This record gives sequence, C-alpha cells and structure tokens, in this order.
Amino acid sequence: MFISGGTGSLGAMAIPVAKSLGLRVYTNGSGNNEERVRQLGAERFIDYKKEHYVDVLSDVDHVLDTLGDRELPNEFKVLKEGGSLVSLRGMPNGRFAKRSGMPAWKRLLFSIAGRKYDRMAAAKGQTYNFLFVHEDGRQLEQIGRLFDKDHPLETSIDTVYTLEQVNEALAKVKQGKSKGKTIISIGQ
Repeated sequence: MFISGGTGSLGAMAIPVAKSLGLRVYTNGSGNNEERVRQLGAERFIDYKKEHYVDVLSDVDHVLDTLGDRELPNEFKVLKEGGSLVSLRGMPNGRFAKRSGMPAWKRLLFSIAGRKYDRMAAAKGQTYNFLFVHEDGRQLEQIGRLFDKDHPLETSIDTVYTLEQVNEALAKVKQGKSKGKTIISIGQ
C-alpha cells in the first residue's frame, strides 16, 4: 500500500492501521520525518526531495491519496492492474454518490464530475473511490478492534497549545509544518 504524503497527521493514523491489517506500507514526504513514519510502521520511505515515488514504485495493490488532483495521475501509474485507489482529496464520483445514498440526479452529476478519474482507473481495470471523511462511531469501533491494550494505536503529537495560543496553533497547521497532530488544550 502506498500512502501519499504519509508524513502528515493523516499518515500518522493510516500507517499503523494499514500495518495492522497486514499490508506492506510505503509512503513519501520530507526526509526529516523518515524516522517517525518508519516507527509508525512504514516499510519504505521515499524522500520527495531526492526521488519521485513514480520512479521507484510499481504494481502497488492499494493507494491512499491525500494530495488530490495534482498527484492522482501519478498515483494511478504506480497502482497495479486491478488495484484500488481511495482519494480523500480528489473528485467525488458516481460510486461515492451511490454509497452515500444520494438520489439518482445527484448520482448522475457526481458520475459526470468524477468521470476523469473513473476513466483513468478503467484503463488498467483499477477502481477509484472518493472517501468523504466524517465522524462515524461504527467505523471508529471497527478501527478500535484492530488494536488492543498491548498494541495501542499511537498517535503522533507534534505540539500541544493552550487555548490562549490558538492563533499560533492555527498558523502552524496552515503552514503545513506539523509532524503529527496539533492539540489545543482547554482548561486543565
């Protein structure tokens, strides 16, 4: 499995989950994050400043896209024939609309909107799914079952700010400089 941009806070959660499912995890990002993501379970780390993942990966079973439109064509290139790509930042498609229980007219609109990626996927028998991340207690329970007290899901926390420091915390997140979750502590 390739997790694009896996050095961010999403990667810090996705890497251990994928590893717990028995997947071999590859990711890319800034080299100063390599040790941290390897500790989370990444088997292969690609420093994007030194090499491009398209040049070193191929025939990957699954791709988790966290970067969106600019990287989706490259992510399809490293995905094997018949593989699956799940995007958190790409364009919703008809499959997403159907899964979400939308009416027929919305499914049609999303089918048109996501047609570009569905065609890219179809060229090699791959599947493209858009995933809208939202709170879901049932899914959190399922993830919770993957981990136990002896092997907990560990989050990567970058910095803890007080409520008075909320503007500093927001500025850090906006700059994309966090190496894990940025926490705002309210009333201790």
